[in-house]
Amino acid sequence: MPFECTVAARPESDKLLGLELLRFASAMAVLFFHYRHFARMAGMEAVSRAEAPFYSLFWLFYDYGQFGVQVFWAISGYIFFWKYAASINAGAVAARDFFWLRFSRLYPLHIVTLVGVVGLQYVYRHFAASNFIYPTDDPGMFVHQIFLATDWGESPPFNFNGPIWSISAEVAVYAFFFLLLRRFAPSRELCIGVVVAGVALLLAGIEWASIGCATFFFAGGLASLAPPKARRFAGPVLVAVIVIFAATGALAERAKIPTFLLVAAPCMLVLLAQMPLPRRWHRPIQAAGNLTYSSYLLHFPLQLMLAIGVAASGLTPPLTNPLFLAAYLGVTLTVAAISYRWFELPAQNWLRRRMLQSRLAA
Repeated sequence: MPFECTVAARPESDKLLGLELLRFASAMAVLFFHYRHFARMAGMEAVSRAEAPFYSLFWLFYDYGQFGVQVFWAISGYIFFWKYAASINAGAVAARDFFWLRFSRLYPLHIVTLVGVVGLQYVYRHFAASNFIYPTDDPGMFVHQIFLATDWGESPPFNFNGPIWSISAEVAVYAFFFLLLRRFAPSRELCIGVVVAGVALLLAGIEWASIGCATFFFAGGLASLAPPKARRFAGPVLVAVIVIFAATGALAERAKIPTFLLVAAPCMLVLLAQMPLPRRWHRPIQAAGNLTYSSYLLHFPLQLMLAIGVAASGLTPPLTNPLFLAAYLGVTLTVAAISYRWFELPAQNWLRRRMLQSRLAA
C-alpha cells in the first residue's frame, strides 16, 4: 500500500490527492465486498445479493470489490516510483532505511490485529465450534504471518487475519523493487519488462500473489513515468478499454477483470495523479487516505467481534437494513481513524526515531 516516506519527501503542495481518493475508494470497495461475511454468522439465514443495502447503487463494490486489491497494488507502484525510484538508484536510500520505513508503517497494526484475531477466534470457537470465515489456523502459518511471509510464493489457504495476504505479497515486491532499482535506472522499458514477465508467468500457471502484485506494481510505476502528454490520451484509452471489454462480455467474466484492470488502472492513475482539487478538500482527502490501511486490517477483527456477540446471544442483525450497513462502515472508519491517530502514527514515529535517527541525521 502507498505510505508516506521520510526520505526525499515531497512538499505538502505536491501530494497526489487524486490517488488518495482512488485509494480510499478501493478500501471502501473491499469493505463492501466483505459485507457478505455477516451472512455467515451463527444462526443467520441466507440473504440474496440483491437484498444487500443500496445494492443498485453499490453493486460494483458488492460484486467486484475484491479487485480493489489490484488497484491498491498499482497505486503503490506509482507512489513508490514517484518517491523512491531515483533516490534508490542513486544510492541515496540505504537498504536498512528502506526496510525500517516500511516496517514502522506496516508492522505495529499488523501484529496487533494478528494477535487479536487469534484470541477472538478462540472465543468464537467456544460458541460456534469452528472459526469464523477463515478456517486455517496452522501454527506454522502463524509464524509465516508474523513475518508477513505467507504469500511470497504459492498462496496458502486464507488464514488468521485473512486480508493480510495482499500486504504479504506486497512486502515481497518491496524487496524486489529495491534490488531492481538499485541495479537499473527507473525507466518505462524496465516497467514494461517486469509487467510482460509477470503476465507470462501468470499465463504459464504460476499464479503467485507476489507475481500478480509485481505486475500491477510495475504497471503503476509505468504510469508514474509516463510523459506529461500522456494525460491527454489516458481518458480516451480508458474509455476505449471499457467499451471493448464490455462489448465482448469480458467484464461479466470475473477471471478477466484483472486483465481489464492491468490496462485500466494505469490510465486512471495518470488521470488522477495530478488532478487539481480545491484546497479546502486537501485535508479531508488526506485524512481519508490515511484510513485505508487501518480499515483494511481492522474490518475483519471488528466483524469477528460482532460474530461472537451474535453467536453468544442468538440475536440476528438486520443485514438488509441500510442502517446496519451504515453502522458497519461508520464503526470501521471511526476505529480506523482512532487507530491511525492514537496508535499507528505514534508507533511509527517512535520506531523511526529509535531505528532511523542516526542514519537520517547522517
